[in-house]
Amino acid sequence: MKCVVATHPGGPEVLASTETELPDLEQGEIRVAVEIAGVNYWDVMQRKGLVPLPPSHIPGVEGAGTIIDMAADVSDFTLGDRVAWSKIQGSYAELVQGPAQFFMPIPHSVPSEIAAAALMQGTTAWYLAHQCAPINVGDTVVVFAAAGGVGQLLTQLLVERGARVIAVVGSHAKTSIPLALGAAAVCIDSDQLVEEVRSVAPEGAHLVFDANGGLQALRDVQMLKTHGTVVYFGAAAGPLPAIDLELLSAGSLAVRRVRGKDYIGDSASWRAAASEIMNRIEDGRLQIQLDSRVPLPDAARQHERIESRASTGKLLVDVAPVTL
Repeated sequence: MKCVVATHPGGPEVLASTETELPDLEQGEIRVAVEIAGVNYWDVMQRKGLVPLPPSHIPGVEGAGTIIDMAADVSDFTLGDRVAWSKIQGSYAELVQGPAQFFMPIPHSVPSEIAAAALMQGTTAWYLAHQCAPINVGDTVVVFAAAGGVGQLLTQLLVERGARVIAVVGSHAKTSIPLALGAAAVCIDSDQLVEEVRSVAPEGAHLVFDANGGLQALRDVQMLKTHGTVVYFGAAAGPLPAIDLELLSAGSLAVRRVRGKDYIGDSASWRAAASEIMNRIEDGRLQIQLDSRVPLPDAARQHERIESRASTGKLLVDVAPVTL
């Protein structure tokens, strides 16, 4: 099969087209012909060597395609079923395989490109909106990177729960995106961000969801009201700095650093979250915005785009169907 591999840790230029073979199917596994692969910041971290690549050195964990083979003990699917996934390694390839319980059926009304774009960021947004901290109707919630993939979905899920969302975006060009998804206000990220948020919510926010991290991350605490909580779930701008716990005494505040594997790491939790996301896409409650698509050999272009922070929706890689 054709695929893209990371030849060694480095920039987008280390991604190279090649060919390889998959091992034989093991018990409980299915094999899928990939139609479209989703691109996530996780893939960038794989390429940089910050998180492990599979032995094949093929990045990517998300996509959509059609089942072409399955182990004898798999009974939940049939050949030809369309499925999506967000935890199957080596997705920048014509074929992927893995445990059947980590694949989700795609409803007939959902296009493959939407399914391929939905589950990695969607299941992340789901556990953030439903499992990380209490959220009540009317609570003010700040969402960083609100024009990005997780940010757009998280904004919609929070609005669905009745929260008042203050969206933070990187430029004026992105302000219309979270507003169209139900955000009550939008602030441009700058050195005056705390003051901007406080001008919209003088009493402070109940919750702040921060995907960026980096050296400025501790300013989030200053946005909180009494008993407020900051949830850090990413580090796109760099590692989180050390925190002086005394900062939290200015209102009995709380800080959480969360990891997806602690919420949706097992198949049951992942499938429950994936089902909620797919159901909302199917009935129109959740909108997925696509940014751009490139052919498989050009996957490096999508890495460049996601790192530039210029994207305003999901980045995809089109995979030519394998010849059987």
